[in-house]
Amino acid sequence: MSDVAAFVRRNCLIYFRDRSSVIFSLMGALIVILLYLIFLRNMLVDSIISSMPASFPYEEGAVKGMVDAWVLSGVIAIVSVTTTAGAFQTMVQDKVDGKYLDGLMTTMSPLKISVSYVLSTFVIGLIMSVITFIISVIFLIASGTEVSMTGILLTLVLTVPASLSSSMIVYTIVCKMRSAGAFTGMYTILSVLIGFLTGTYMPIGTMDTVMQNISTMVPATHMASLMHRTLGTESFDLVMGGAPLETYADVWNTMGYELTMFGCDFTPMMSILYVFGMTALFFVIAVLINRKNC
Repeated sequence: MSDVAAFVRRNCLIYFRDRSSVIFSLMGALIVILLYLIFLRNMLVDSIISSMPASFPYEEGAVKGMVDAWVLSGVIAIVSVTTTAGAFQTMVQDKVDGKYLDGLMTTMSPLKISVSYVLSTFVIGLIMSVITFIISVIFLIASGTEVSMTGILLTLVLTVPASLSSSMIVYTIVCKMRSAGAFTGMYTILSVLIGFLTGTYMPIGTMDTVMQNISTMVPATHMASLMHRTLGTESFDLVMGGAPLETYADVWNTMGYELTMFGCDFTPMMSILYVFGMTALFFVIAVLINRKNC
């Protein structure tokens, strides 16, 4: 497997040496963070406060912490998708330049080459997700948001399946692309859509039922929901802990801490199994595509 390791190293070096590629891969998350801090933070906080009963006790700082944790946990989930998608530019460019065919003339089989692209993209996505995670946790702690060490560690662990599933799914999508233009179009659409589909740009509970079902079908939405739970439960309970059970559950579901698809409520374990199941499904699809000399 030394040839696979060498190819993975080569792809990672190409990605990180291209600073513009790294920046654009993070652009979706950076835009969300900037828009949130400059425009949306106060609006979201005011919206939540205005929806609370006049007699309900709360602290504005605690509400800000709850919203901060909710947004940033969603951003971490987004980055696992946008960075893995951006990393596949190397594969598409190799096909454009004919380097992919050169690889087939070596001892490496088409399967090994495909595995190398997926593994290198997984590594890149994981590294960028961890960087985003570190920045987010530092911001939350510095702003006084209530977070637990267990929640922080669990969120860090979740970056692994998030990056793995994104790598496999995006690979299946871009596998047959052989032009930079097609890849750029796909990447632009994906970068815009993923924020809405994961319920990061707007709470998933504010969408209509059809859009909620569509969004919940996306594995990244489940990863975002799990990260909302691990990184944001303490701050959520600090604000909503004294609320009536019905109000607590309504806000909990509206903000996407719990997902429902076609009437089925997902527990954290069900979400994890769903993500791994979809990853396995797309792996099978990719294998079938590779048999046709993708």
